[in-house]
Amino acid sequence: MSIWDATKTALKYTSPVSWLIAEGAEKAATSIANASDKGLEQLEEEVAKQTLQMQFAQQQARIEQELAIARRIDNAEEVEIEEFYDTSGKGKVGLSVNQASQTASVGVGAGGRRVTKRVYHFKGWRLQDPESIEQHLSDIES
Repeated sequence: MSIWDATKTALKYTSPVSWLIAEGAEKAATSIANASDKGLEQLEEEVAKQTLQMQFAQQQARIEQELAIARRIDNAEEVEIEEFYDTSGKGKVGLSVNQASQTASVGVGAGGRRVTKRVYHFKGWRLQDPESIEQHLSDIES
């Protein structure tokens, strides 16, 4: 087993999100290298396919992340959560007329901002018997 394969195996069990990224990057590189030998049309098709697959993997990684957070919240003795979401925008339309110089101008402007912040603080582990932990994890996964 190569060092890369051992690293991927370790990531699979310690960090599923990192494992998905590593696995996806490796498959993408191999597929694109194979498609580049076949011509431009095949390469474009492979890039489009890989883009869709990476978007799907990204969605799966987000789900895994949320499940990991939920598991940790469930097992923590104390949890502190701060979440800030702010999406705002503004726009303006203006008309300016100057009679002295007989000129007119029209302007349109827009602006927006997006603030997202998530902070989780976990303290301690709530002690439970091993059977209830196993049952709870199987319930979450199904």
